[in-house]
Formats: sequence, C-alpha cells, structure tokens
Amino acid sequence: MVKQDIVSRVAEQKGITKVKAEIAVDAFFNSLKGALKGGERIELRGFGVFVVKPRKSGIGRNPRTGAEVPIPPGKTVRFKPGKEIRFTE
Repeated sequence: MVKQDIVSRVAEQKGITKVKAEIAVDAFFNSLKGALKGGERIELRGFGVFVVKPRKSGIGRNPRTGAEVPIPPGKTVRFKPGKEIRFTE
C-alpha cells in the first residue's frame, strides 16, 4: 500500500474528495515526521507506538572492497505494534 491508496480509502470512507483527503493525510504524516524529528514518542492507541532510539556507532564493511567503514552513531525510529494489530499464528 502506498500513500495514494491511503488517500483513496480515506476519501471513500469519509465521503470527501480525494483532494481533501490528501490534505488530511499529508497533515497527519507531517505531524508525525515533525514529532519524530523532535525526539517525541508517538502513541496511537489501538495501532502502536513510534519511538526514537539511539543507534550505536560501529564498524561496517564495503561489500565491494572489503575495506572497513566507520558507522557514526545516530538515531532510528522503532515501531511497536498494538495488541489489536499484532499477528498471531
């Protein structure tokens, strides 16, 4: 599923135009991005939690040359799904 599919579903479910649905979807994603860039935790009840976590530095390898490449420390986004969307087999 891509963003356009989400826009289509929102427009269909809410009975609004795709233009209005796209504005709403863009606003939602921009809010998520801004919060994550600020290091905030995002909890969407019934869906899951997005958290920004630190990533350790390390040593990687260039697959072509085999040369060691330093990997700087950074941040990454982790997602923990809520109970309602977890897969159980």
